[in-house]
Amino acid sequence: MLGIVAAAVVLVTLAGSLAVASARSTAPERTAVWQAAMAGSQFARPHDPTSEQTRSPNRTVRQLFKLSSDSRSIRVRFSNYFGKTPLSIQQAWAGNPVASSSARLVSGSNVRMTFGREGSVKIPAGGQAWSDPVDIRVRAGDQVAVSVYAPGSPVSGKNNLFPYAYDVAGMYISTPGNHARDSGAGAFPALDVISEPKTYETAAYFPGQVWWTDVIAARSNSIGTVVAVGDSITDGFDAIGPPGQRWTDVLATRLNALPAAKRLSVSNAAISGNTVSNQPNPYEPSPPFCCGLPAVKRLWRDALSVPGVAAIVLLEGTNDIGGSIPGKCCDVPPSPPGQVKAAMRDIVVRAHARSIPVIGATLIAMDMPVESVQEKNRQAVNTWIRGSGTFDGVIDFDAMVRDPNAPWQIYQAWKAPPWDGTSYHPNAMGQTVMGQGINLDVFKAVRPAGITG
Repeated sequence: MLGIVAAAVVLVTLAGSLAVASARSTAPERTAVWQAAMAGSQFARPHDPTSEQTRSPNRTVRQLFKLSSDSRSIRVRFSNYFGKTPLSIQQAWAGNPVASSSARLVSGSNVRMTFGREGSVKIPAGGQAWSDPVDIRVRAGDQVAVSVYAPGSPVSGKNNLFPYAYDVAGMYISTPGNHARDSGAGAFPALDVISEPKTYETAAYFPGQVWWTDVIAARSNSIGTVVAVGDSITDGFDAIGPPGQRWTDVLATRLNALPAAKRLSVSNAAISGNTVSNQPNPYEPSPPFCCGLPAVKRLWRDALSVPGVAAIVLLEGTNDIGGSIPGKCCDVPPSPPGQVKAAMRDIVVRAHARSIPVIGATLIAMDMPVESVQEKNRQAVNTWIRGSGTFDGVIDFDAMVRDPNAPWQIYQAWKAPPWDGTSYHPNAMGQTVMGQGINLDVFKAVRPAGITG
């Protein structure tokens, strides 16, 4: 899965009525030890062709990423998947921050990245590029800093990665100029903390937001990577309050504590508002789209092409079944169970073709009345996930977090504050309950990834 593809066009044929997509990519060579230790799915579809894409300013972006496994060296995948013009990286550096979410780096740790031994790279529209290996040691649960100077490049598919905990991901935008090699934080003052900026022409810290970097592969001692494909529940939306982790972060800590022969990394490939089936998304009635390509369309980019992928956990379908919110959004009817099941089966078939097991996760309570079509459809999909035999294992998140006295709702202590009149997101404690409640035996059949070929 990790052969080098230099300036190639990768054709991804999707089942059923899905179109054939193409993207140019370079990839790291296949070995037994390269495993994805971080993923961040780009969430925007192409903007309206009549509008101009946002361009990166003449400033440096210092991005901070929490890795789920120990690393002896890393490779970084930069993506221009939604760009309409080339992404021109003039310099990229990687180093160890002195503390979580700090722009200041450990002295001597900052190393310049190369691309095919070149110090810069131009990534065409729709393309991706891997850096060469960078010798840098990072412990599981710690961050690595990736500093990029790419003025004038398109910012067309930025990633929002769990803005509620500062130690997961975020980025600093520097004062003007190229400061990628700077170990100090002088050029990266957090003058403002901004979650939804109107302009990037300011030095600030942006919690949960990064540009261009969508996968970091680590030379690690895990046997493979579990990729979590999901929506806002997996993305950690509204996971407010202590302890401030997503269920995937809790799972990563638990899997990293296993003996070496069973240890797995975890990559979170979630996009808030995402659907699993190929349908209009109720939360993106007009460009620029908010919620990314449906899981069935982005499977190759965000899961199957990830280095060392050994298993996929699929927690999707809530946004398909939910439909539009009366008085709040567009007129999209709730998806029937058959549409959601068909998309899930397609994902399983394509993963199995590459000998990758898929673990199905039940949809948690949506705060819809028991008589509603949404709740009836959710129950139908969950019954199928549990009993159809389609999946290689099942994680019953629904059973973990539902209120036993009102099973169409999340248990009150684990429920985030209402959003648009409903409350179907777990808070941080609910996320912890999900991560701790997973029976690790569900991963017993996972085979080491990347040993042959």
